[in-house]
Amino acid sequence: MQCISITGGIIMSYIKAMKHINGHRKDIFTQPIFGMDFSDLKEGEHIESYHHLAARTATGYNVRVYDKEKREYIQVSDEFITEDEAVRFIDTLSEYDRLGSRIYSTEGMHVSGW
Repeated sequence: MQCISITGGIIMSYIKAMKHINGHRKDIFTQPIFGMDFSDLKEGEHIESYHHLAARTATGYNVRVYDKEKREYIQVSDEFITEDEAVRFIDTLSEYDRLGSRIYSTEGMHVSGW
């Protein structure tokens, strides 16, 4: 089986997910990259990636920048209707802030950026 790309997200196959967790017991292991438990996943089923879920459920977007002192991402923009508007806002930031910026959905899910 292969990973299938759908509108920028990844739907991972059961076999690929099992290889990804390096043989750990799937019933007790939650892969932090996906934030999802594989315990109920059956052969041939697929799991929706966190990015795809965030992008699919977003009702708006905002930009956050990493604050070293607080050790968290702080919102630095208003809410935008589209992700493209958030990207344009990032282009107005200083080079340092651009490197540490991320786009989040209004619901608080990380959509894009490192």
